[in-house]
Amino acid sequence: MSAAQLRRSLLDLRWTVLWYSAGVAAYGMIIAAFWPAMQKNAEIFQQYIKQFPEAFTKAFGIEEMMSFAGFLGGEMLNFMWPLVISIFLVMTASAAVAGEIDRGTVELWLSAPVARWRLLAAKSLALFAGIVVIVAATVASIALAALLAGETLSAAGLAWCGAALLSFSVAVAGYGLLLSSMVSSRGLAAGLAAAVTLVSYLAGVVSALSADVEWLKYVAITSAFHPQQALLDRAAPGEIALLVGIGVASTLAALIAFERRDASP
Repeated sequence: MSAAQLRRSLLDLRWTVLWYSAGVAAYGMIIAAFWPAMQKNAEIFQQYIKQFPEAFTKAFGIEEMMSFAGFLGGEMLNFMWPLVISIFLVMTASAAVAGEIDRGTVELWLSAPVARWRLLAAKSLALFAGIVVIVAATVASIALAALLAGETLSAAGLAWCGAALLSFSVAVAGYGLLLSSMVSSRGLAAGLAAAVTLVSYLAGVVSALSADVEWLKYVAITSAFHPQQALLDRAAPGEIALLVGIGVASTLAALIAFERRDASP
């Protein structure tokens, strides 16, 4: 891999990663600011939760929200965080190859005296580095929010939460890179990656709501994504490993596909 290509890729992403990191950290602090109000109205909220079917509350992590960790999970980590990070991942990964073709810069990019797969590997590593920064900012904001709220979160819970967030991001980035390496339009690559993510999320939710379609959980990456449980120190290492495996396998497939395909505009 070219060190110059990696450095260039990191520089290209630095401001996007910075603003996303600041945004998710700020959002976490804002959500945590509502915790005192939640505590004061806990009884009312519990009565409200009882109105929903048990499958619904479990699917969205609502039943755990009486604790600080569960509250952050339900209000931030289970839905909003993956939505925000998915936008970043889909847009960035789709631009890796298809974006170069769309802009007409692919021939200039490929003119570097290194193998194709090394060029894409540099962009992939830069993207994964950005993911680590955003996840670290998220976990740091959660730890700070707990400190300011006078709540205690276990170091293990924070670490497992970070691992869960990281594994989901790696999985989405992986198939985003694969799709980008297979098509010639950034819009198409982004659309396909977004569709896969959305369908996966919906399949995971629906599978938890009805036993008749429980089999859908096997085609949903979100079935292995439980950051709220991880923060509550009830992580499933196997699920985290599965998501990382999907991301790594997809990225390797992207490198192979890009090495073999005709990347002409």
